[in-house]
Amino acid sequence: MERVFIRRRFETDEKRDIKGLHQMNIGVTGLGRNVGTTIVASSLAFFFAEKGNSVTFCQCLTPSTCDRLFYDAVAMEQRFAGRNFTDVYRLLIEQKPVRNVKNRELGINWLLPTSWAIQERGDLNSMQRAHLIQSARDDICVFDLEAAAEWDVFLTDMDRLVVVVDPQPSKLIRHSDRFRMLKQTELSGIDTEWIVNRMNSGVSRRQIQGYLKTRQLFWLPEIDASCFYADEFACRFPWENKEIRCNFMEIFTKVSQ
Repeated sequence: MERVFIRRRFETDEKRDIKGLHQMNIGVTGLGRNVGTTIVASSLAFFFAEKGNSVTFCQCLTPSTCDRLFYDAVAMEQRFAGRNFTDVYRLLIEQKPVRNVKNRELGINWLLPTSWAIQERGDLNSMQRAHLIQSARDDICVFDLEAAAEWDVFLTDMDRLVVVVDPQPSKLIRHSDRFRMLKQTELSGIDTEWIVNRMNSGVSRRQIQGYLKTRQLFWLPEIDASCFYADEFACRFPWENKEIRCNFMEIFTKVSQ
C-alpha cells in the first residue's frame, strides 16, 4: 500500500538510554486472543514514556500464527527510512547477540517481529523466547504477551500484569481455563490489573464482576473501529489518536498509582 508517513514533530529518540536503578517489567496479556492487548500495551508504553521514563516495548508472539503485524500497522518501515530497524526475532533465529538492539521511535525502543519472521516462519524456541524477554532493558519494559502457553511461562517473571478482557459471555466461557490460570497467577502475589475492553451498554457490569471475582476493574469504553482504520491509513500509533488517548489516560493514571 502507498501510505504516506509524515513525522509530526522533531524527536530525539537516542537520548533515552539511561537506565534507572530498578527495571519494572509489565506484562500485558489477554483473556484470549484479539481482545485489544497490543493497543493497550503500546499505549501504556507511551504513557510511561511521556512521564520521563526510558521505555522498551517488546512484542511476544508466534509469527506462524500471526495474521497482522504491529510493525506494519504503524508504518515502521517508513518511520525508519534512512536508518536501520533491527528485527530481534531474526537475530535470535540466526543466533546473533540481541542485548543491545535499539529501535527508538517517539521515545520508545521497539522490539518487534517484521515481515521476515512471518515469511520465514520464524517461530522462536523456548530458549530464544527467554532471550527475547531478557533482551529488554529500560526503566520500564512493557511486554505484549500473546495469549498462548509458550508465552504464559513468563507471566510470573513480570513485576506487574495487565489482563485485557473482552466481556462477551461466549468468549469468557471459551477461555475459562485461561481465566483460572491467570487468577492463580494473581493469587500467587503478582500485582494484577484487569481491564474490560469494548465496554458498551449491552454489558452487565454485575455479571462481569461476579465472573472475574473482583470489583477492582477498569472499564474501557468501546472505541469505534473507524479510529483504528484511520490510524493505520494515516500511519499513526493508536496513542496519537485523540479519542483513544483520552479513553486510556484516566485508566493508565489509576493503574500507575
